[in-house]
Amino acid sequence: MNGDYQNNIKELKELELYQYENIFKLYQTGEKDFYYYNIIKKISLPQDIDNEYFFTYNIQKNIPFTTLSYQAYGTTQLWWLICIINDIKFPQDPKLVGKTIKIIKREYIKPILDSIKLQLQ
Repeated sequence: MNGDYQNNIKELKELELYQYENIFKLYQTGEKDFYYYNIIKKISLPQDIDNEYFFTYNIQKNIPFTTLSYQAYGTTQLWWLICIINDIKFPQDPKLVGKTIKIIKREYIKPILDSIKLQLQ
């Protein structure tokens, strides 16, 4: 069961670069046109990543993480990475207001995404 990324499968729609689905390979069942993701694999990052890779952000009001992603990266697609870095399971949780979170600096996004993809191989 090797699988492949969606953007490498001609018959499927191409995904934007930072979409969450891009980090998972797709697999095909016995049915020709049915693909699935193996979402059981866990994504984790080391807790001891150097602080130079981050800036901090204080959540002052209940804000969608897609908006945070847009403000930090110019795309709404990296909301999931903000959640993973901060071990946030429910980004809509009102208890997050007042919390300070880490956000990866733009220049480190690609190497960190590449590292995540390697982890999921």
